[in-house]
Amino acid sequence: MNQKLCIAYCAFILLMLTACDHANFTIQAQLDGTPDHVVTIVYIGNQGPVIERITLDEGNNTMHYTGHSDQPTLLYIWDQQQQIIAQMVVCDGDNITVKSDGLQLPTLDVKGNDVTEQWMKWRKKQLQYINSNDYATLDRAIEQQVAEHPEQLLSAVLLVAEYSQLDKSAKTRQLMQAIKPEARPERLIATLDYINQHQSRQQSSINNITLYRHNKGIDKLNINKPTMLLLWSRHDADRNTYIDSMRHMAQRYGDKIMLTDILVDTDTTQWSHKLHGDTTSWTHWWAPGGIMDQALTTLNATHTPLLIITDSNGHIIDHLPVK
Repeated sequence: MNQKLCIAYCAFILLMLTACDHANFTIQAQLDGTPDHVVTIVYIGNQGPVIERITLDEGNNTMHYTGHSDQPTLLYIWDQQQQIIAQMVVCDGDNITVKSDGLQLPTLDVKGNDVTEQWMKWRKKQLQYINSNDYATLDRAIEQQVAEHPEQLLSAVLLVAEYSQLDKSAKTRQLMQAIKPEARPERLIATLDYINQHQSRQQSSINNITLYRHNKGIDKLNINKPTMLLLWSRHDADRNTYIDSMRHMAQRYGDKIMLTDILVDTDTTQWSHKLHGDTTSWTHWWAPGGIMDQALTTLNATHTPLLIITDSNGHIIDHLPVK
């Protein structure tokens, strides 16, 4: 190990040992471009999961938050449509500043601790693969990070927050075990365990759910053939990509498959206008409770757009999320 690497490694260990010796952490955020003035803070703290709703200052879209975690933990900020608009690692003693221009996570500006700044730098470096949804390349980059830097907290963060194969428990646990114990805090592993449990609880089928049908009122969504089901909200920048893919599938397979979509948004502003602009021929639905609508909660959908593939009996074959 050369002198510079030795110094960096010692500094990192020192940070891990000393960063969490204060009473709390603080976040000062400016969240421009968010569709609403209410956001939700989510993280695992000393007493378990913490979920708090925060109202932004309407004058400048700012918020100030004080929390408590005596070891590094992942923290997310969600908007009202359950979109992640900011993510970071926090620990008692951190004073975090966040600048967000809406839903552009790869360009998120977060300062206040080394690992979050390293994380955001990694995302910017991988921007072309993030934008193209090239999860295979991103996964390889994460696996390389773990193999080459098992002593870095960043390796655990990327594995938990960015790795697309978290449902493959054996593989992710093998990668996690390759990371040095001091670089994988218990709270980060708890997050991974929660995600794996969340995946294992996913509903195996979807059928006969009651929703609002566009221009028809309350109705039941019945699946009787292989189906592509798109969950979306009005703020999804990637929605058109999925719509184009569904159009292509319609042209290729005709009436052999069923195509449909569900707006998971508590506000239907411009819904009909957007659908008319799509010139799509399939049935459109609305879940008035948003992504947490009672009809959808067993799907464990945490963000949109989300494409769900089923067989002719409504059994879920795959989820294809946009990160």
